[in-house]
Amino acid sequence: MFSLPVASEQRALQALRGSLVVSCQAPHGDPLDDTETLTHIAVSVLQGGAGGLRAEGAERIASFRTETMLPIIGLLKTQDRDGRVYITPDFKSAREISDAGADIIALDCTRRRLVEAEPWTEIIPRIHEELRRPVLADIATLEDALAAEAAGADAVASTLYGYTADTEGARTISWALLDSLLNRLKIPVILEGHVRQPEEIGRALQSGVHAVVVGAAITCPKSITARFVAATKLGNGRESLTQSP
Repeated sequence: MFSLPVASEQRALQALRGSLVVSCQAPHGDPLDDTETLTHIAVSVLQGGAGGLRAEGAERIASFRTETMLPIIGLLKTQDRDGRVYITPDFKSAREISDAGADIIALDCTRRRLVEAEPWTEIIPRIHEELRRPVLADIATLEDALAAEAAGADAVASTLYGYTADTEGARTISWALLDSLLNRLKIPVILEGHVRQPEEIGRALQSGVHAVVVGAAITCPKSITARFVAATKLGNGRESLTQSP
C-alpha cells in the first residue's frame, strides 16, 4: 500500500484541471538553451494565460519559481550511452528537482525503464513518502499507463508516445490512445506531445483530459518557423503549377 502526498501537495495537480501547461525547454545547443532566456519565455507564456509550466533541470525550475506560484511540473533529463533520453531516471534526480521548487515530479514510466537498477516502480513510493510530491507518469502506451496507475502514480501524460521502440516515429496525437487512457484509468490523464493547433486542445479537454501540455508549438521559434517555411514551399509549388503551360 503506497502512501500518497499530503492534501496540500495534491492541490498542485488539482489546480491544473482544465488548463494549458506550457513546457519551457530547449534542446541542448539550441540558441534558446539558456536559463535567463527560458525564464523570459516562461514569464511571457504566463502573461498569456498559461495555468502552469513544465521545466527541466533544477536551475531552471528554481528560476521559474521566482516568477510564479502556479504549478511547475519538474523533470531532469539524462541520456544513456546509446543516446536515449530518460526523464527523472532515479530518486536523486527527483529530490533535486523537488528541492528546486517543482510541485509535481514527472517520471519516465515506460516499460523500458523497468529493467534499470532503480526502476520507477521503486521511485514512485519514495517520492510520495520522502518528498511528499505527486507523480506524473510520462507514458507511451496504455500498458505503461495501467502499470503506472497500479504502482501509485497520481496522473499520467502521453509525453513519450512516439519516442519508445514500440511507438517510434509517431508524430501526431493518438486520439485512440487518449480514449483508451480515459476509459481505463481512474487517475487524471494529461495530453502531452504532438499538439500543434489550438483546436486540438479544445477537443482534448472536451473528451475529459485533466490538462494539456504544449511545448515546441509555442516556445520553439525554430520549429514554428520551419512549419511556415514549409507552407511557403508548398505555395511556391502551387504557383509554378498554375503558371506552367
